Amino acid sequence: MSNIDSILTAEEKAFIKSQGLDTSDFIDVRGMGGPKNYHDMVKAKGYMYVVSNYCTMGHRLKTRSGRCIICDTRNIAFQKRDSIGGTIYIAISGKYCKVGIIDNKRNRQEVLDHREYQVNSEGGYGGREGWRMIKSWNIERNLGKVEREAHRLLAKYRVDGKSYRYSYEKRNAQELFECSIQEALDAVKQAMKTFIL
Repeated sequence: MSNIDSILTAEEKAFIKSQGLDTSDFIDVRGMGGPKNYHDMVKAKGYMYVVSNYCTMGHRLKTRSGRCIICDTRNIAFQKRDSIGGTIYIAISGKYCKVGIIDNKRNRQEVLDHREYQVNSEGGYGGREGWRMIKSWNIERNLGKVEREAHRLLAKYRVDGKSYRYSYEKRNAQELFECSIQEALDAVKQAMKTFIL
């Protein structure tokens, strides 16, 4: 491992800056193989990004899970969402529940009202309208981890094969569960207990 600034190219430094990151967010793991060899060490040291071996497109900047952040800049947002704070919510529509997150620090009620509007737009989330926000929690950290754990706990209730439109683009509804409100509440509370308390 070496000094990060000395191993980064001018193009890599420019990309890092353009994404609102800093070179100090990266650690050198070149020559250590795949993420299974370095992930835990990188996480323990508090880094989210690595300079690693080249991806198939010739890029070295990746998440600690080995996903190229140049090929797909969404990986930066996904990585950030894991550890930041925000709001986790439960919405209902008939017999369905949706457990989702909002990684936005603005006025909580304003953000929830906007999300409720979004999930009812363009035919509604999962092809359903009439979604209502019934419960939300502001959490300070591990927002993405809490959401993922809640989804894991509700996996047996997941409804597959449903889609929705977002900005006219068809997407799969991955946060749709056919369960009781209490089951959704219990899953979110357990997930928060696991990653926050």
